Amino acid sequence: MRGIVLSLVMIVWYHISFSQNEDGWRGFTKSSVSDESQISLEKFYLIEASKEELFADDPSIEILRSVDQSHHIVRLKEAVEFERIWEVNNQWKLNLIDSKNQQYYIVSESSLQVMDGLKIIREFPDRNTYLVEGKLQDVERLSDRPDILHITNKVFEPVTEARVIDMNLNPNRVNKIHHNFPTLNGITETVSVQENQFDVEDIDLLNRSIPSGLESEIIDNHASEMATIIAGAGNSFITGQGVAIRASLTSSDFADAMPDADNDYLNLNINIQNHSYGIERASEYGVQTRAFDLSAFNNKYLLHIFSSGNAGQEIPSDGIYAGIEGFANLTGNIKMTKNSLVVGSVDTVGAVPAFVSRGPAYDGRVKPEVVAYSVVGSSNSAALVSGVSLLLHQQYGEDNIGEDMPSALTKAILINSAVDVGAPGLDFITGYGNINAWRSLQTLQNGQFDSGTVANGETETFALNLPANAINLKVTLCWTDRAANVNDFPALVNDLDLRLIDGSMNTTLPWVLDASPNISDLSKPATRGIDNLNNVEQVTIANPETNYTIEIEGSAVSGSQEFFIAWQYDIEDTFEWDFPTGSDNMPYNGETGSYFRWTTTRSGTGELSYSTDEINWIVLDDVNLADGYWRWNNPPNINDEVKARMVIGEETFETDFFTVSEPLSARVGFNCGDSLMLKWKPSLNAVDYTVYTLGNETLEEYATVSDTFLIIPNTLTFNSSRFSIQPNLPSGKELLGTPTFDYTQQGVGCFVFSFFQTVALDTGIYLNLTLGTTYGIEEIIFERNERSNFIEIGTVNSLSSEQFAFLDDSPNQGFNEHRATVRFINGEELMLTAGTTYYLTEIPLRIFPNPVLSGDFLTIITREFEERTPLLELIDDRGALIHSQRVEGNLDEVPTEGLKSGIYFYRLIADGEIYTGRILVR
Repeated sequence: MRGIVLSLVMIVWYHISFSQNEDGWRGFTKSSVSDESQISLEKFYLIEASKEELFADDPSIEILRSVDQSHHIVRLKEAVEFERIWEVNNQWKLNLIDSKNQQYYIVSESSLQVMDGLKIIREFPDRNTYLVEGKLQDVERLSDRPDILHITNKVFEPVTEARVIDMNLNPNRVNKIHHNFPTLNGITETVSVQENQFDVEDIDLLNRSIPSGLESEIIDNHASEMATIIAGAGNSFITGQGVAIRASLTSSDFADAMPDADNDYLNLNINIQNHSYGIERASEYGVQTRAFDLSAFNNKYLLHIFSSGNAGQEIPSDGIYAGIEGFANLTGNIKMTKNSLVVGSVDTVGAVPAFVSRGPAYDGRVKPEVVAYSVVGSSNSAALVSGVSLLLHQQYGEDNIGEDMPSALTKAILINSAVDVGAPGLDFITGYGNINAWRSLQTLQNGQFDSGTVANGETETFALNLPANAINLKVTLCWTDRAANVNDFPALVNDLDLRLIDGSMNTTLPWVLDASPNISDLSKPATRGIDNLNNVEQVTIANPETNYTIEIEGSAVSGSQEFFIAWQYDIEDTFEWDFPTGSDNMPYNGETGSYFRWTTTRSGTGELSYSTDEINWIVLDDVNLADGYWRWNNPPNINDEVKARMVIGEETFETDFFTVSEPLSARVGFNCGDSLMLKWKPSLNAVDYTVYTLGNETLEEYATVSDTFLIIPNTLTFNSSRFSIQPNLPSGKELLGTPTFDYTQQGVGCFVFSFFQTVALDTGIYLNLTLGTTYGIEEIIFERNERSNFIEIGTVNSLSSEQFAFLDDSPNQGFNEHRATVRFINGEELMLTAGTTYYLTEIPLRIFPNPVLSGDFLTIITREFEERTPLLELIDDRGALIHSQRVEGNLDEVPTEGLKSGIYFYRLIADGEIYTGRILVR
């Protein structure tokens, strides 16, 4: 490269204007260097060259920052001559914004020691990064040091991006894995949830949490929800069942939005870390961006999975996409990484909610790469994909005798298996498509992937042979790229190129998008071309030939670069059910409607119908096969096994038997300490019921009974107070059961739920008694207190209900106290007290106690008057008014503080009448 005029490779949307006569370029160019003798190995320089030329020609150049694809700030290892080279000052190291924040990230090649005026808050030794606190002038002085490469005060606060569990595993075909491979449950895997701490006592996460020493002190519902979507066991209900139901979980604080140390991932056996949060939007390759890319590069098997964000309606204010509506609003530079997987959201039929953040990344790269189901937040979508990734890791380990799955392979398979949604083809909103967990697993199980390594200028090839009836070929290339330098533009370091060559030597290139900064270009459909921005490339061919050569070329590579490829194809004239499987229930999660889902390469329409006996079929609709789904609104309350079928021409495709049922409801009959009764309503068609209790990690069978109740003796022997009941059909298939409940929190004691009084004017007092059960009860006796003696006022011995409203139609005028006695068949009795109430209909008021001790309160109750509220007055024996107040009529208190002993008079003025009486104060 010495002495050669280097070509200028410009990307049109940068709009870069360059002139040697300008006083500095982007604030840091000092002067042009025209002679090799002027080169100093202790200074930094800006050179003009493409990366292809730098990697190919001169190992004596160390790139410290790429300003764009043709201009780079470098350090020289030996003095060399360039046609286009400029000396630069240290301003290129600074990325400062107006902020009251006195904290700074510093990227240093050597250990940073404590300096005057500076305090090191945290070190990130694996990332060559320090978080320091101090004054700006003290920090700026550090830029003079040659080992300091970057200083910024962009220290962002993380914010979670969803608050509601939104569990539906069907749109992404996770249900199909659960049914066909029930032991593929994540049991060998550990996932890290980076945010606040999830609730380790949550019954869906019970006893699967591994302490990390990195946890936040804050326990947060959002973290618990993300952990549940990833790995919930389903102990609470079907809505608590996540993707990898037996995976272990650990937590890491997200306070600084930085990755954990390399050894932490290694020691905790973490290959998947979920990041369902965002930070302040910044269109740059920042300190955190570099740190996460470096974390992935240093840890070959570690995949960071981010939510795209919930800022889809916000307009970016910085970077080349500033002011463009509907694009480039990913929440934070952490989502500009190359080696992570960024996940957006779609609804149950693949439409993008308006709130979901969109790409591209700051330099035009494709983000998000994929989407997954959620209608409340991209946090949930990212968590779902984290769970799917765990299942793939488990399968890979089983197939490869405990080996870990490289993260670039995980990405390649997930992206390659995604189903196109939104605008046709690759786009900046849904990326490569909607995650399909089932197709991802098939790719892995069928061995439809490979790997290799290329150096600069090298090409590696792979033979791909397809059946004659193959259609919709898709091949994806992915590699874990070297971390770029902070503020590099673009971020790609090693550039590989993917090509498919058929038997006639025709070449098919990957899909690329126009990343020019305007709405019209960003909205354009993808075209085929050479991709020099992304470390993911994909080729699709709708009607492929039977033989191809896959070529991977290292077009600009420093050192060598490992890569992974994955491929898949469809077969003509096929139809396959995705939902429901034999393990599924409709309506799903108790929704008012559920979706039948299928995968097909057929066109036209099909007749969808269902049957409970495989003889009589009820037609639901003629459906469009290309839709891939049909919504069943308000399925009938069949409470039985059902089979669906699709008739296409002369062919019929049937589902397994699945269930159509609603959740069962249960309650506590009694909780008497030495015994417990659980009871539930009968479930149509159920022959018996299985009672489950919560075990160490999952629900465990306690008993199966044919009755609709179960009496459990000696509950003190149970480790858990939580139960669930599942109805069983004659075939043994379970209908939808009860949510898991804690019997100690149901408000039912030993047979009695509640006993209280209500006053009905001119009628009497109702005694309201609710029992947990009438089991074993002979009769109920109601009594009223008459001058300290309880008298019987009625008996109920027809116990057709557990709720009673017994009327005392002759209560006392004034104070009333009631009780009930529950008499059992075995002769035992249970006495209940309802408390006291007041009833006035014949006399206008009662004042008590009378006499009253001076200083104590009088209590006044009145009957119902039309004119509310009545006025009460106290008058002394000389006729002087000494107190007056409005009374509400229930229980009002009248003060006697300061009253001398003697007789006082009261008068109550209500409805134009005056009621009087005397009070004796002692």
